[in-house]
Amino acid sequence: MDNKVKNILYVTTRLPWPLIGGDRLHIYHYLKELKSKGHKITIVTLVSKDDDLNGALEHNEFYTKLIPINFNKKFAYLKAVKALFNDKPFIVEYFYNKKMQKIIDAEIKTGTYDIAIGYIIRSLPYLKKHKHIKKIIHLCDAISMMYERRIQEKTSLLDKIKIGIEYRKVKNYEKTSCKYFDKQVLISEADKKYLSKFADTKNCEIISLATDTKYYSPIDFPKKNNICFVGSMQYIPNSEAAIYFATKIFPLIKKGIPDVKFKIIGANPRKDLFDAVKDIDGIEITGRVEDVREYMKNCKVSVCPVKIAGGIQNKILEAMSMGIPVVTTPEGAEGIGASEDILAVVNSDEDYANKVIELMKNSEKIYQIGRDSREFILTNFSWEKVGNDWDKLIKEI
Repeated sequence: MDNKVKNILYVTTRLPWPLIGGDRLHIYHYLKELKSKGHKITIVTLVSKDDDLNGALEHNEFYTKLIPINFNKKFAYLKAVKALFNDKPFIVEYFYNKKMQKIIDAEIKTGTYDIAIGYIIRSLPYLKKHKHIKKIIHLCDAISMMYERRIQEKTSLLDKIKIGIEYRKVKNYEKTSCKYFDKQVLISEADKKYLSKFADTKNCEIISLATDTKYYSPIDFPKKNNICFVGSMQYIPNSEAAIYFATKIFPLIKKGIPDVKFKIIGANPRKDLFDAVKDIDGIEITGRVEDVREYMKNCKVSVCPVKIAGGIQNKILEAMSMGIPVVTTPEGAEGIGASEDILAVVNSDEDYANKVIELMKNSEKIYQIGRDSREFILTNFSWEKVGNDWDKLIKEI
């Protein structure tokens, strides 16, 4: 293994600042760990908000050099129509920027970089053609698995067809990434197992997610009959999960605990979420908040009712790190590896409601599960471990 520090070109279509949302947090923390080990990191990224860029420029603990490219979302939507007539997934065409491509080409041409790392399949067209530099693509999740689950959930034939087209394109891009990159990184064995059905995964490595255990630590605060669900509410699977819990599960819980409250915590909630819950008493949609812990600290239970998921749910790790018991679906629990006496997994609406009620009425059990959850996260999901795994992979390649 080469123990020298490396000069890394990091390509991402989303600036990892501010620290809101799982992908930004993920990129920020493992790059911060790599920089602390001496590696030099140049980030090339699309940026759509000046405030985000200014914040990142004030916090350079996760990069050595930052090259921002202005990203116009409205123009990107118009340009992404081309995906109807080519083999690129819509999510790839939307984030493809010719100026960014020229900058990446010029940076690699200097010959100063030891390795290039691209974040998810959006980075594939930027790096695919470069054959004379070692390349890693951080696939993170098997996105195609989420599309397959989305197709299964839809009842409309038109929806199934539209999602099916994108699903096939995404699968092809994931397969291509296994062919043109020296290494692929996924965050769970479940994702690798799915990918292996149609792609060569012999060079796939598993490097897990983690959570900031210092930030997400237990807060001594009186617990009320509150339930929380945390996540970006602009992300359709999260919004659909919130609607599902609010309309199907929450009314059942209210029968057993009449004063129960449900907090839906996350930025940019969609209109369909507001419309779905407007007539249900006891539900609060917060929108973006400065400190999510302030809204979680007095909750007895955190829920993650996602049915369309891949990889590892960061929202579950954060709640467990705070010592808050979590009740989730089989899809939500994938990749975490916690036993059911720590992480409750349910398979039906009635089971979901009953498990939440059972926990909320048993303070001793809440304390016990919360304590064990915290210990589990400290042992298995620290950023130091993730940073060490990335450092090892980079030096090996």
